[in-house]
Amino acid sequence: MGIDFKFAASPAIIFGSGKLSLLPKHIEGYGKSILLVTGKHSFVQSAHWKKLGNLFETTHISWEHCVVEKEPTPGIIDGYVSQYRDRDVDVVVAIGGGSVVDAGKAISAMWFEQGSVAEYLEGVGTRQTSGQKLPFIAVPTTAGTGSETTKNAVISEVGAQGYKKSIRHDRYVPDIALVDPKLMLNCPKSVTAQSGMDAFTQLLEAYLSIGANPMSDALAVDGIRKVRDSLVVAVNHGQELLAREGMAYAAMLSGLVLANAGLGTVHGFASSIGGYFDIPHGLICARMMAPVNQLTVAKLRKEHGGGERLWKYARIGKLFSKDKNTSDAYYIDLLLGVIGQWTDGFAIPGLGAYGVTENDFEKIIDNTSNKFNPIDLDRDELHEALRMAL
Repeated sequence: MGIDFKFAASPAIIFGSGKLSLLPKHIEGYGKSILLVTGKHSFVQSAHWKKLGNLFETTHISWEHCVVEKEPTPGIIDGYVSQYRDRDVDVVVAIGGGSVVDAGKAISAMWFEQGSVAEYLEGVGTRQTSGQKLPFIAVPTTAGTGSETTKNAVISEVGAQGYKKSIRHDRYVPDIALVDPKLMLNCPKSVTAQSGMDAFTQLLEAYLSIGANPMSDALAVDGIRKVRDSLVVAVNHGQELLAREGMAYAAMLSGLVLANAGLGTVHGFASSIGGYFDIPHGLICARMMAPVNQLTVAKLRKEHGGGERLWKYARIGKLFSKDKNTSDAYYIDLLLGVIGQWTDGFAIPGLGAYGVTENDFEKIIDNTSNKFNPIDLDRDELHEALRMAL
């Protein structure tokens, strides 16, 4: 059988330390007036904020400022679109973590749509997006979601009837992803760990996905190598620029591969749990990564006894091993061990610390997708994964 696959468009990528200084130049390709979306604290309290303001003043770029303090809700997106849609805005620029980039992407996407963003969310609304948007530039300040290279924006409404769903279109891929690892140097240790485990999860899930293709596999393996070499250093020595560069690159690749191969049960859980509980996305992924992979491997071994899907696990395990002449089973177990050791070593809190109990398992599982996992996990196995993550 020949090679046969489709690979979605990627942004124009500008990657490298110090590249933030080039942002005005790229903005000018669209105009002189921007809607700037940031978080509330980390970036605007950094030296980068003042430098960027000076650059905007020097280049005569005018800007309105939106602040996103948490994962974006329909109310946040609808409010900012309503507030600024009649203003003279040429381009939306989002500088921040995954939530900020998703918010900027959704604001850009909703600029020419009618109604609430909730009406366009997959699995929630019934309206179809047109694909029209304002030009959008993404500047990540954390290495996690890879939203700077994806075509979807995740919107959440937390509560008893909550959800975590995407607005999605091929044209929503950012026009430019400007990735400057220097912006990540002061990222807190806990955020670095949780975001990094999210990127690791995305790379691994996309590689193992039943929707993977040769190109997504090549990028995923390259990204996992960077995670191997960079994540522990970035968590424990946050000022090490090479480690920050490695994780920024890995996270960027994780967005490309998830957009083209799909994700597995860890992110199925992240979607359902994140709708019911106010828990950081990266934390959910970090806590669910070990149990989901342990149960997936156990079921693959029981029902398949080998095959390509277990071979792919072994290939990744081999990346983490100094011994290159051992069995596939050894490498698979080694990989599972690394995931568990990192989760414990990074002191990732259990889901129970955020109010999740066994009484919540049924409603979580009812809304958890197995879509691209290497093998379907049944309800008992999903129960077990949640128990292990408490």
